[in-house]
Amino acid sequence: MKLPICLADARIGVLCPRCEARLEKGEITSVDVEVSYILVKAAKDIPVLEDITLVRAREMEGDLVLVLGSGDARKILSDNNALRKLKEHLNNERIWVTEEGDDRRFVEYLLHPLRVLTLNTVWLPDGSKTTRVLVAGRPDRNSGVSLGKAKKIIKALRGLDLEIQFERPPIKKRAFS
Repeated sequence: MKLPICLADARIGVLCPRCEARLEKGEITSVDVEVSYILVKAAKDIPVLEDITLVRAREMEGDLVLVLGSGDARKILSDNNALRKLKEHLNNERIWVTEEGDDRRFVEYLLHPLRVLTLNTVWLPDGSKTTRVLVAGRPDRNSGVSLGKAKKIIKALRGLDLEIQFERPPIKKRAFS
């Protein structure tokens, strides 16, 4: 397991002078430190955590965002039991798990279980840009993903203005006469 703080610090629950200096400089946050402590303890109960890299952790509007190393988000998101236990250990019902790396992978994991078909950058006439994401399915399907919160997280962590479109339009309700 790799963490933003020293593994020894995470195990004993006290920061060494080097990690303390990094915290004071703002290189790591108090959320990074707290989540690192919890993940080390949770690894005894959730073996998949032994093989992950926590790049950073952020708290946004009561939700916890875990940014993991390359290939690590799939390990947690594919194991519902591990994800459930992780939520219990972190005492947070809404956890967002994603990976560092390119924008597409970052967005795909944040929108999980929705399937991203395309991700394109659109340059607007005023010189600004937006990122258009095409998602499989219909918008009325209950995916469990809060698209509004996902957009805010992506904007805060990656600086991308996201526009989410669905592959198929919503089903129109018929009025029976």
